[in-house]
Amino acid sequence: MKKVFILSALIGFSALAVSCKDNDDYSQIESVFVTKTDSVKIPMDTMTLGVTQEILAYSTFTKACEGIYSYDYQYTNDSVRTIANFAYKTNDVCGDGTYVNGSRINFKPTKTGKYTFKFWTGKDAAGTNTFLEKKVVVE
Repeated sequence: MKKVFILSALIGFSALAVSCKDNDDYSQIESVFVTKTDSVKIPMDTMTLGVTQEILAYSTFTKACEGIYSYDYQYTNDSVRTIANFAYKTNDVCGDGTYVNGSRINFKPTKTGKYTFKFWTGKDAAGTNTFLEKKVVVE
């Protein structure tokens, strides 16, 4: 009985020691930040009311340490949408070169009319936000 107790205690302490082990062998996101949109693909510039269309907003990232995180989609008013891509940066060592990836935004209009999509492209020399604008007509 004494041996069973000692063996159980050793197993318990071993499990505790292993569970407390600090394992940093995986990537950790260090920051999330807005990143400029380089290009946009809107398959149809004229669409039917109630039909969903996928809009692609592309950004450029550093290999091995950055990637697309999410996007922000704001209704400025009934016909204007402002969109910005967000990127993440990990604790991994960045690789040489870049790659392009982006957000997939599903747009399903609920009203007919002209819609303007404004994709954030950075700031100009004066610090003012700049946008790439695309228009879609909904019939």
